[in-house]
Amino acid sequence: MKHETPACEGKIRLGSIPWEVSEQLAQITANWLEFVPEENAILAKDARLEGCPVLTGIPCELITLLGTIPPEDRENMPGGELYLKDPNGQMLRLQVANGEVRIQWPRIDYSRSHPVPPEQVFKTAGEGETRVKGWARFAGSPKQAEVLQSFVERFGGVYPEGDIPSECEQHVVAIRFKDARVTPQELVRDMKALAFPIDSLQAELDVTCLAEKQVEQYFRIRIRNGAVEAFRPAGWIRS
Repeated sequence: MKHETPACEGKIRLGSIPWEVSEQLAQITANWLEFVPEENAILAKDARLEGCPVLTGIPCELITLLGTIPPEDRENMPGGELYLKDPNGQMLRLQVANGEVRIQWPRIDYSRSHPVPPEQVFKTAGEGETRVKGWARFAGSPKQAEVLQSFVERFGGVYPEGDIPSECEQHVVAIRFKDARVTPQELVRDMKALAFPIDSLQAELDVTCLAEKQVEQYFRIRIRNGAVEAFRPAGWIRS
């Protein structure tokens, strides 16, 4: 499942505003956002508009809508957040609080991450498109040299280390993943099958799950001596 068109999700709660302001907001026509009187909020439309510059268009529309509200009411509104995606999955988060709009680029904070079962990552990744960045290193049997090379060549821009002498005269490869379109479950399974011995497998993989009509979810998979761990980030690093 691929995001071939931009997307926007979220809600900005306006709280108590004068009725005449509500009428003005309801009359504003926009591509991505709309004022919903029943919720007294600005919501993202269920729209997938080809060619519409989502990363610049939505902030402009939001400022236009909020600019209609008197300053005193704008400062007191509850606010909220909007999440923006372009066709490549790039995101912005627009946070509205105390009448101010704050734009945040995604910077994932793994410094305070907490562990989750690897199966949770595998299940989440199975619900949409996934992208994997990171690295892996493992030894393999020289008898599987062709299989190892075939595995390495599946991913663009990756480089085998080649033969590195060891007690077992094993073939060792190091791989860099750059937005690889592969599920982490498949990747971990294949590397475990190729690693010989299994405890030679080391990896750190950042996984982005792009489920349709959902905000991206991020995970980190860490493999040390063949043992698989998974982590969810603590959140965004605010600039």
